[in-house]
Amino acid sequence: MSGLAGALGFAINIYMWMIIIRAVISWVSPSPYNPVVKFLARATDPVLYHVRRMFPVSFGGIDFSPVILILCLVFLNDFAVNSLRWLALGKPASGVLPIFIVSAIRLVQGILFAYMIVVIARAVISWISPDPYNPIVRFIYGATEPVMYRMRSMLPLVFGGVDLTPIVLLAAIYFANSLLDRVMYWAVSAF
Repeated sequence: MSGLAGALGFAINIYMWMIIIRAVISWVSPSPYNPVVKFLARATDPVLYHVRRMFPVSFGGIDFSPVILILCLVFLNDFAVNSLRWLALGKPASGVLPIFIVSAIRLVQGILFAYMIVVIARAVISWISPDPYNPIVRFIYGATEPVMYRMRSMLPLVFGGVDLTPIVLLAAIYFANSLLDRVMYWAVSAF
């Protein structure tokens, strides 16, 4: 069972890297006749097609289906591999529930961390007045402005021309992350 967990984890990591490489090389418009590009397309396109059908996540010309798939694979890797290792040690199957809770919390924390980076990027690019038609800038503003707008409408966060909304949002993300740490600790200790 432990060997199966290791093999499954290895296979999932290899597939995640294939998706990452496929997404990165798609930015440079590689030759579709290249054997490596053909192999990666055949290995990843069917799964990405299903992800795009279930979650139509294209924003500003950027396809986020690889990100969704990678998040799902990270969760699967964390949950399945740890569950198999748990069962291989002869532990009861009831211990799989805390592993599921911890894996889900880690996934949410990873998403919060990524959002925190987007908020920091938003704060930094606001100092340099970037091209508003750049797809990355549009994505950053599109991902952060709905939350920041709601925060600004509830609290006065602009003082003397300085917008403190990113700082308050970062503090809220940090608080949510700390709360999730406590829930994860409770889930592990309760079972």
